[in-house]
Amino acid sequence: MQALFYSLITGAFLLLPFVNIAQDQPEFSYELRLTNTKGQPDSGREVVFVETETFERLVFKTNSSGELSLTFDHGKIWLGSVGEMRNCIEIDVSYGGRGNRTMTYDPVAWERENQKLPDRRTISFTEVDQTRLTSAEKPTTTETVLTLVLQDQQRKSYSKVEVALVCFETATKYISKTDGAGKAVFKLPINQNYEIDVDGVESLKYVDLGSRAMKQSMHIMYQPRTFTEKKDDRFIVQNVPEGTKPSSSHARVKLKVRKDYNKAIDEDVYVRMLKSNKVYKAKTNDQGEVTFMLPIRAQYAVDFKYQRSADFIDLSKVKGIAFQNMGVNYIVDPRLANIEEFIPGVDELVEYDMHSFVHAQFPEPTVNDVDFQLKWGNKFNENSKEALLEVGMRVKSKMNRKSPDPLNVCFVIDKSGSMSGEDRIGQLKESLIKFVEQLHTDDMVSIVVFDGDSRVAVPASKLRNKKAVIDIIHAIQAGGGTNIYSGMVKGFEEVKKLKTANSIDRVILLTDGYGSTPPEEIIAEAKKHIASGVELSCVGVGIGYNQELLSLLASAGGGLLHLASTSEGIEEVFQRELESILYPMAKEATLTVRYNDKIVYRQLYGYANEKVTPGKMNVQIPHLFPGLSQMALIKFDLINPTKAIINEKVVVTLEYTDPVTNKAVKIEKKISPEWTDATGELDMAIDMEHKKVLAVAIANQSLKQMSNSFESGNNDAAKVALESAISQLQNLFPDATPSELLAVVDQLQVYVDAFQLLKEQSNY
Repeated sequence: MQALFYSLITGAFLLLPFVNIAQDQPEFSYELRLTNTKGQPDSGREVVFVETETFERLVFKTNSSGELSLTFDHGKIWLGSVGEMRNCIEIDVSYGGRGNRTMTYDPVAWERENQKLPDRRTISFTEVDQTRLTSAEKPTTTETVLTLVLQDQQRKSYSKVEVALVCFETATKYISKTDGAGKAVFKLPINQNYEIDVDGVESLKYVDLGSRAMKQSMHIMYQPRTFTEKKDDRFIVQNVPEGTKPSSSHARVKLKVRKDYNKAIDEDVYVRMLKSNKVYKAKTNDQGEVTFMLPIRAQYAVDFKYQRSADFIDLSKVKGIAFQNMGVNYIVDPRLANIEEFIPGVDELVEYDMHSFVHAQFPEPTVNDVDFQLKWGNKFNENSKEALLEVGMRVKSKMNRKSPDPLNVCFVIDKSGSMSGEDRIGQLKESLIKFVEQLHTDDMVSIVVFDGDSRVAVPASKLRNKKAVIDIIHAIQAGGGTNIYSGMVKGFEEVKKLKTANSIDRVILLTDGYGSTPPEEIIAEAKKHIASGVELSCVGVGIGYNQELLSLLASAGGGLLHLASTSEGIEEVFQRELESILYPMAKEATLTVRYNDKIVYRQLYGYANEKVTPGKMNVQIPHLFPGLSQMALIKFDLINPTKAIINEKVVVTLEYTDPVTNKAVKIEKKISPEWTDATGELDMAIDMEHKKVLAVAIANQSLKQMSNSFESGNNDAAKVALESAISQLQNLFPDATPSELLAVVDQLQVYVDAFQLLKEQSNY
C-alpha cells in the first residue's frame, strides 16, 4: 500500500498508514505558506487534495504558522482546494521533485479572478468613445478617472494601442487609444467591475471600482505583436516566423500532431476559441508541427478536417509569458470521413427541445398542483390574418417529498474531451453539486466517470459526508474518449451494492457523444441489470450524441430521456430528474384546444406530435414536475374577422391523473379575442421569449429539411435550408444572440461545413 506523508513545518510528524514497500515513483515534496488578507499566517485552514484519476481524497490543515508540508509518493495530478478556493493548486507529482507556494487566502478575490465571464456574442454593448480624454480630466462624485499605462519590461511606452474597458452589468464598452506616453484615460462610473481589453485581446486584466470616486492609475505590461495575422474567409491565418516569442497577451502554442502513429504532415489544423466566433487555421509542417500565437485568458478546441474537439487548450488562467507544447492525436471520426454517416437521416434526427431555451415565468398555482395561463400575443381587427396564443404551464414549486423510501442513485458521467467544450464539464459539476445538496443523509449516492475507460469516483454509500462528495465532484476533469458501455456497467454495479427492498434505485447516464461499443451490446447489457429492478434515465447534451441509443436505454430502464441542448440546460434536466423521483406527479398530461371556423389552428410551438381533428387539437405533455414553468405558442389563421369574433372563444383544457391519489384532474379555461377599431395591419407582439420559440422552430424545421433533402439525394437543397436558417436567426437577433441559441447556430454551421466537405469529396 502506497502512502502520502504529511508533516507540520514545526517538526511534529503525523504518518498515515504505511507499508514499507519499494516506491513506484520518486517522491514529490510540496510546501504551502498561507496568509490572510492582512498578511498574517492563516492557521487551521483546511486544505483538500484530490487525485484526478483515482479520486483519492486527502484532508489537511495548516499549522499555527499557516504552513503545510507534504510529500507525495503516488498518483499523478493532484488538485488542491484551500477552504472555499476550489482547485487553486495543481501539482503533477509523477516525476518527483519539489515545489512551494505562498498564497493569500482571499475567496472573494479568487472568485473574481476566476469568475466565468459572459459570452460577448450574447450582449449588445453601448460603446462610449473616450479617446479625447486627457490626464487633466477630473473625477466627479459618481465617476473615477482611471489612467491605464502600457509599458514593456524596459518601461518603453507604446502609442495608438486600442484599449477598452467593458462593464457587463451595464452592457457598456468604453474605448480609447494610448497617447505618446502609452496612457489611455477613462472616466468610469463607480461601484462597477470592468474587464480590460488590450490590442484586441479580451479580458487581459480587470479593475473593480468601489464607492469612492478618485483619480487612479494602473500599469499594464504590454509587448507588441511580432507576428501578423489576417482574416481569410471565416478563419484567422497567422504568419508566425521561426523563433517568435510569446508576449504579455499571446501564448506561443506548438502542437505536435500524430495520425495513425505517424507525424501528421501537411494537415489543416483549426483552433476554435470557445465563447467566440474566432477560428485560427494553419497547416502542419514536415515534422507534423504547427505553431499558433493565441490570446491568453481564453479556452480553445482543436479541430481537424475529419475530427472535431480532438483536444483542448486552456489558457484561461495564464499570467505573464506562456509557452505551451502539446501532443495531439488526430483520430479520424468515421462519421466525418464518411459524411453520409455524420448527417442524420429523418429517423435519426435530434430536434431541439424548445423548453431548454425558453425561461418564461408564470404565476404559482393556488388551487391545484398544476395550472396554466392564456394570453393573446396581439389584438384583432378586420385586417388581421393570424393570431398567436400563449399557453403558460406552471406546477407548484414547494412540494412535500411523497416517498419516504431512500434514494439509491449512481451518476454515470461522460468526462470525455468533448465535455470541455462550451463549459459543459463546469456546468455539469455545478448541477451535480446542487443535486447532491438536495438529498437526505440517508440517501445513497455513487459517481462513475468515463472517458476512454471508466472508474468509480465516489463508491456507493450513504450521504453522510456531502462535503467529501462535493470535493470529488470539483476535481472531475475532462479528457479522453467515450466508453459508455464500461461506465454504465460500473454504474449498475454501484447501485446494486446498496439496493434494498424499499430503496428507489436508479442510474443516471449523461453523455454528449457516441460510444465506442455497438449500441446493441450496450442495450443488451443494460437490460440484464434493469431486470434486477434498477431504473435507468439518460441525459443527452448538445445534439452530437446517439439519441436512438439513449432513447432505447431510457425506455428499457423505465426512466426518462432528457435532452440538454446546451450546457446551460444540464442543471434543468438534473433538477427535473431529481423531482421526477422524489415528487412523482403525472408523467403524462393532455392539453386540448378547441376552436371554431373563424379562428383556425395552424401550428403549435413547444410540444411535438399534436393530433388535429376538425375544431380540435390535442397534444401529450410528457412530464410534469415541481417548479415547472413552460410556454407553448399556438398560431391560428383568422378567417375574415369582424367584431363578432369576440364571441368566438378558444377553449383550452388540461387533463391528468394524480399518481398518488389516482384521481383525474381537469382544468378548463376560455379566452376571447380582443378587438380594436384601429385600422391598418396589426403586428403580433413578439417578445424575447417568443422570439426564442420561433428561433428553435426555425432551426428544427431546417434540420428536417436537411434530413429530407439529404435522404432524397439533394445535398444542395439541404445546405441551402441550413444557410437560410442561420440567416433567419441572425435577422431575428440582429444585435446579440441569446446565449442559449449560440450552440444552435454553431451546430447548423457544422452541418453546413459537412455538406461543403461532402461536395469537395465528390468533386475530388
